[in-house]
Amino acid sequence: MPLSVFAVIQAKPGAEAELRNGLFNLVAKVREEDACLLYELYTSEERPEHFIMHERWTDAAGLAAHNQMPHMREFGALAKDWLAAPVELTTTEV
Repeated sequence: MPLSVFAVIQAKPGAEAELRNGLFNLVAKVREEDACLLYELYTSEERPEHFIMHERWTDAAGLAAHNQMPHMREFGALAKDWLAAPVELTTTEV
């Protein structure tokens, strides 16, 4: 069953541009994954330090595989310096 994920991502003050660039680079790589049906990045109008990622995956196994991809690990290592808080995830069935 397909799954949707909504991720709310908050940048540290002064790290907004670096985080945004890192997220844009990540989007291109994730969209190439077999299980990825949708991977869209949005920036909050009210709070430009907040980003929202809307994801759709073929199934739970595809989402689990996504989380283990090398580009996700690379991004995680970089993002620890850019994030003001842990990423807030909400997963729903489509």
